[in-house]
Amino acid sequence: MKNPLFKRLKREFFHDIAKYIVIFLFLVLPISLCAGYMIGNDSMIRTYNEGYEKYNLEDGHFASLFALDDEVLSKIEEDENISVSKAFYKNEENAKGHTVRIYRGSDRKIVNTVCLHGENSKLPTADDEIALDRLYCENNKISLGDEYKIGDRTFTVTAFISLFDYSCLFKNNNDSMFNATSFTIAIVTDGGFEKFGDGNLVYNYFYRFPQRYDEKKAKTENSELRKYLYESCLSVGAPLSDFLAKEDNQAIKFSINDIEGDLTMMLIFGVLIVGGLAFVFALSIKSQIESETGSIGTLKAMGYKNGELLVHYLVLPTLTTLLAGAVGNILAYTALKDYLVALYYHSYSLPVYTTYYNADALLWTTIVPILLVTLINFVILIRALKIPALNFLRGDLKVKKHKKVVKLNQKIPFMTRFGTRVILQNKGTYFALFVGTFFACVILFFGLMMSPLLDHYKTEVLNSLIAPYQTVLKADVEIEDEKAEKLLFTQLSYEKDDIMVYGVTEFGEKSAYLKTLEIEDGKVVVNGALNEKYGFKKGDEIKLVDKFNDEEYSFDISGVEKNEGSLIVFMGEKQFKDAFKEGDYFVSYLSEEKLSVDDALVYKTITVDDLMTISNQLADSMGDVFTLFTAFSVVLFALLIFLLGKIVVEKNRNQISMMKILGYKTREINRAYNIPTGIVVIISVIIDTLLSQFLIKLLWDIFLRIKMRGWLNFYVAPYLYPLIILIGLVSFTAVYFIESYKISKISLSETLKGGNL
Repeated sequence: MKNPLFKRLKREFFHDIAKYIVIFLFLVLPISLCAGYMIGNDSMIRTYNEGYEKYNLEDGHFASLFALDDEVLSKIEEDENISVSKAFYKNEENAKGHTVRIYRGSDRKIVNTVCLHGENSKLPTADDEIALDRLYCENNKISLGDEYKIGDRTFTVTAFISLFDYSCLFKNNNDSMFNATSFTIAIVTDGGFEKFGDGNLVYNYFYRFPQRYDEKKAKTENSELRKYLYESCLSVGAPLSDFLAKEDNQAIKFSINDIEGDLTMMLIFGVLIVGGLAFVFALSIKSQIESETGSIGTLKAMGYKNGELLVHYLVLPTLTTLLAGAVGNILAYTALKDYLVALYYHSYSLPVYTTYYNADALLWTTIVPILLVTLINFVILIRALKIPALNFLRGDLKVKKHKKVVKLNQKIPFMTRFGTRVILQNKGTYFALFVGTFFACVILFFGLMMSPLLDHYKTEVLNSLIAPYQTVLKADVEIEDEKAEKLLFTQLSYEKDDIMVYGVTEFGEKSAYLKTLEIEDGKVVVNGALNEKYGFKKGDEIKLVDKFNDEEYSFDISGVEKNEGSLIVFMGEKQFKDAFKEGDYFVSYLSEEKLSVDDALVYKTITVDDLMTISNQLADSMGDVFTLFTAFSVVLFALLIFLLGKIVVEKNRNQISMMKILGYKTREINRAYNIPTGIVVIISVIIDTLLSQFLIKLLWDIFLRIKMRGWLNFYVAPYLYPLIILIGLVSFTAVYFIESYKISKISLSETLKGGNL
């Protein structure tokens, strides 16, 4: 005989259809988001890993201040058992002031080969043709066939490309953030390359080991090679200016590390969401049991076993989760996957993407949620159904003895006391609201804070700018600009960061650029960004390492200079020259305008645009992500309030009906039931917003210290606090009117019903 309980499922579903729709949407959102990320991320990771051999990725590269002849290169290859290939490049500026790093196409036919994007992309064959990075072209709205000016030369864009050794467009490896808006790599013919002259020419070389080493072995081999190259290049009068293994190359590793890290975070995010929702499911079912005590008591008295009732009450939640998993996966494999992948391709210059389907997405986004929801609901239900049938018939579901009722002062108005009782009687539901609100606030806070944080960073950088131009020269030469101030410069390492070390010739009142800087003899001053990241203070010792020869330098800190952007250590000129021998450092100049000096003598120029890269790039590449986070959190927040507010009303249907019999109007009943919910919402939003800031600040410091080079100060715009509270109020107001309508529809005869089958 067919189980009669199954006949109730349809009626229960349509009776509570709003609840199940909300829960369905609540599940579909994180499931589709997680599944889309898993499918897209896994496919990008597999595409990336295949690219190592497909594009014959370098094991590293090095650069010297002057060209190494073939005899020196042959000796390096023989002594170190590596293959070396020339890959000279020139940093030029286009008409908009963007930096264009130009390579010869012939240098990339064996190592670090080119990936073409689009059917019509073709590598340059004429001297007036150029291939540009795909993402740069996207950001600057450049199409195939467009004219592209570099200096006084005009090229035709023939290809959109990506280079595997520039999967993330870092201009310099020590930059805090990549730059896909005003920096690009380019490929031209040999003839096109030679026409630029030798100005800004970098003598760069790729190297490959005879085989791919694991990370530990590669670290050892690269360390020995670096020391050898440092001595060899110095001995032939061409000092080593750069050495970078692929494992340390942000242009290679940053993108894949970010993609893999996001996948882990998204899995955690999905499990937390589904776990929290399972808890809400449990509260919902428990509320349903409490509202159907008479029916359940009758069924138990008629001989229905706990197992049959358990299965009955598990069917709808399980089917809802299953349907949400199916719909979520369909959305993930179609529109959402492409959207999420597009977010990455709007940040990184990845090679052509291939979609790979995998079973992990189905496991983690459908099977695991079903098991999680079923398990949590099973535990809650099995405890509730152990209560004797007589207790159900009496409406007494307390397993433990009644606790002493909290006494409220009789002087408090009746409706206020009633509302307080509602909060106390539904404290479990309101606790779930508090926890859910916290999660929503964390996402909302993060999504809203980033834009004002980046604007604040820009302001801080501009306010602490040392000089509009800092020009680093390859040799100490006389310059014509009498107002330019000399600054000795070298670069050392601290943990994973590259530190700019400046030997200052003039500071304080004698300087036009370093007026607030005060340096004690024999001691150094760290800038604000370095101080914020590592917590240095006056009297501490900082130990810096030369990454080329592993030599260590120790300095005592005498103070902190307010300065954002790069990580900097200032010291006096005498102390600088005592610490570093000539040839180990560069001479640079601070100036208001670009120096009039031969471009061939310029090692690099640092301008305000270089310092603004981090904020500009984050705003451009992550803007859609911030919007997604904000929209998702607002929807999550509203759904949660609606669901839990509905539970409170449904749980108290009999009491609400009794109040109507006693003559209370809907407006007054709202004060008794919906207003307490509103009070809890506002209190939860205020507390959770403060807790969210604390948590995000903690994670921010940890994440930036571990993963990011450089520093970006944590900042919260003051207007965010009232804005988040306002969003909470607006969300609750919408729910308030919905629940008010439901209260108005509760019949006066509800309290006289003992439940029905």
